[in-house]
Amino acid sequence: MKRKLNHTIKSLALALLFLSGCRDPFEPEVTDQDISLLVVEGFIETGGEGSEIILSRTNPIRSNQNFLPESGASVFLKSENGEEWVFQEAQAGVYTVSASFDQGLKYQLGINLRNGQQYLSEPMTPIVTPEIEELGYLRDEAGVEIFVSTKGNEEAQYFLWDYEEDWIFRPGVRSQFFFNPATKDVEFRKADQKIDLCWKSNLFPKIILQNASRFQDNTILQRELVRIPLESEKLMQRYSINVRQRAINQETYDFWEILRKNSDDIGGIFSPLPSLIRGNMKSLDPNGNNVIGMVSMGKSTSKRIYIDVEDVAPWPYFIQEYEFCKLDQDTVLVADYEREFASGSRLPVIPVVVVTTTIGFRAATRQCTDCTLRGTNIKPDFWED
Repeated sequence: MKRKLNHTIKSLALALLFLSGCRDPFEPEVTDQDISLLVVEGFIETGGEGSEIILSRTNPIRSNQNFLPESGASVFLKSENGEEWVFQEAQAGVYTVSASFDQGLKYQLGINLRNGQQYLSEPMTPIVTPEIEELGYLRDEAGVEIFVSTKGNEEAQYFLWDYEEDWIFRPGVRSQFFFNPATKDVEFRKADQKIDLCWKSNLFPKIILQNASRFQDNTILQRELVRIPLESEKLMQRYSINVRQRAINQETYDFWEILRKNSDDIGGIFSPLPSLIRGNMKSLDPNGNNVIGMVSMGKSTSKRIYIDVEDVAPWPYFIQEYEFCKLDQDTVLVADYEREFASGSRLPVIPVVVVTTTIGFRAATRQCTDCTLRGTNIKPDFWED
């Protein structure tokens, strides 16, 4: 859920500015005052995996910044039997620890800020998440729906999912050549220099929740997670989604459900009011500053699937950035390589050969040929071909 809470709170505030049932234009007076509330979010894994707590600050509505990290804090977890673990600040505002925790104990997260303010969570009881029974997809006339199925139990009835998407895409014009200033010639790219195949990721998905007690035998069947519309580049060649499933308590479920309704429903008049947002972090000073956030604890589970374009064919795709990409009509002759290619704004694409001699190249702009401008040509460690 990294940085999702802060982003959702700001989106909610922006949406509320435009709520009006009147026919006349409504121009609310919006203050630029920075109330700078502490935002706490995270999930503590009990099975030895890395756990992450993110501390940040709310910012003014008109601010262009989405994430204001709270650095230099002391973050620790203590059990009911007195044992304590200290988190380390891995990057600004992100605090991590790797340890195993007894599922049978209760825990509290403590935070001491540089300004002396102290916060403590309510006692947390870890919840073991059931395994994902099925992660699959359905192809229909509107695109592809990715779904999850799982079965809850008496201890695990409320579920929260998040996911990470990764996919391969290609640029508008594919080139396997580059101009080498050392030799002043056009050469074939090596494997680590290729710019005609890249990966892109989506790491900021929406809030997805479900209450298993609503269904027979606590069984959740084909809960939609993602809808990939037709023409999406995600299924241009190969797509992967890793889904993480977490069982949470009702308090955590209610917290995220309020945020979900206000963000997904754009703060409709029947949505829960922002003032109803509660968290499990409290200031130790009765007169201290307020805090927004929810920290959970337990053992999560995850599952990954891959989808190839052949699995959903035919799949037309459209990438707006490449809409007008094309090869230049004129040939860049050998004598003009340095002048035309040295800046890197244009790249050689197709050799022009007369009999057996290459006399030059047809070219295209870097924006159309270099996929690293939109993604990375480094294969993710987890990726399977």
